[in-house]
Amino acid sequence: MQQQVRGTPRLPWQRHLRTFGSLTAASQIEAALSFATTVTLVRLVGSTAAGEVLLAQAMAAVWFLLWDPRFEDAQQRFVPMQQRRGPGCGTRLYCRLLRLDIGAGLLATALGVAAALAAAALGWIPAERLSLLVPAVLAAGAATPWGSASAGFAISDRLERLGVIRVALAVFGFLVTLAALMAAGTGGYLVATVITGLVSTVSVTVIAWRQVRQACGPPADGPAPMPAGLLPFLVKSSATQSVSLASDSGVSLLAGLLGGPTLVTYLKIAGAPGRLFGSVVNPVASQLYPRLARAGAHGRRWAVMRDVRRCSALVGAIGLVAVVVAVFLLGPLIGLMYGPQYTILATAAVVMLAGAALRGTAIWSKVLPSALGFPGVRLVFLTAEGVCQLGMLAAVIHFCAGASGRALAWAWGNLGLMVLSTAGWFIVLRCLTRSMSDPGVQAGRGPVGTGSRVHAVGAACGGDH
Repeated sequence: MQQQVRGTPRLPWQRHLRTFGSLTAASQIEAALSFATTVTLVRLVGSTAAGEVLLAQAMAAVWFLLWDPRFEDAQQRFVPMQQRRGPGCGTRLYCRLLRLDIGAGLLATALGVAAALAAAALGWIPAERLSLLVPAVLAAGAATPWGSASAGFAISDRLERLGVIRVALAVFGFLVTLAALMAAGTGGYLVATVITGLVSTVSVTVIAWRQVRQACGPPADGPAPMPAGLLPFLVKSSATQSVSLASDSGVSLLAGLLGGPTLVTYLKIAGAPGRLFGSVVNPVASQLYPRLARAGAHGRRWAVMRDVRRCSALVGAIGLVAVVVAVFLLGPLIGLMYGPQYTILATAAVVMLAGAALRGTAIWSKVLPSALGFPGVRLVFLTAEGVCQLGMLAAVIHFCAGASGRALAWAWGNLGLMVLSTAGWFIVLRCLTRSMSDPGVQAGRGPVGTGSRVHAVGAACGGDH
């Protein structure tokens, strides 16, 4: 839909640029405030106590990853299709899926709290950790409908406005949680995350609902039938996203269980520059998705390859500059922010940043398989990558001594894995784009499952030999 600026239609490239700038700024500010919160947490309570908090948050994140049905992906795919049936039909479906998302979040929260209490009663976790785990579960549960709310902004073509709202809510959450941390310690900090998460989610959900209603009209009367293919889509989308997000939370969880809370803190500190770099380049994938999907639908392989090459060259250049600068600055910065005793993590931080920069050259891999109709390819790829990460971490903890030594060994191992992963994605790129020339694959010929789509890509790869 056209947006107006003083009566003059805004050009598409201007709108895309403003949206990208808004989302990138929001991601950067959120990452910077999260980084500042971690710095304050470590300085106030020490690495061990901070590691306990981070471990509790990682456990809560992993729990909700297992229960997340990814309704936001289904909303962005099926609501516009349902809207074609008549005014308000898309709004009706969005509302139903939003309610299901809220219900799923409430159920997962209740079960999570019950599971934590049962684990404490059986002696599996100490009482001190339970006092941190329960508010961490509540905070993660409060944020559950955030994805569906964000989907509402995408459906109504108001992502630029979402970026502004995210910045305001991030600043609000940072100030409240920081005040609670200094006033009441780690317990008060986690309770504050529950309150700020609930306020943020309610605010964004209400605004998103109004945006969808304005764009698609009031909800149509009558029942809201579930579109055909919704359940298989939810299963594949949920599995893929859960595996993708579990890499960070799963590493923190395994590090805490096998290596102790100090290792969790060290990995968090060493990985902060890489996460900050990711927050810069991740919006590129979101912007690429509609372009790649349109090119794939029309069989324009040249357009897909053009966007992929430009993306890889741009992000690769930014990553190279970031790593060169980090070599000289990360040591003093870590010492200044966390304290001189943490400068031993500077080398690990540079190596992990190099891994993130290398992976960023294939940032298009987040959306390309789904855009071309092969979501199962990314699921298989990320599952193998996640298993390798966790196995490597277990080996590092077993064979290396000391939290700092383990962090450095993990950083180098992760860099090696990123080299293999990035090379693998470029090989998959050739296979995916070759499959675009297959009329049977392109047309779809009815429902196509994950297995058959992976087989089609495999056949395209096999055709090279």
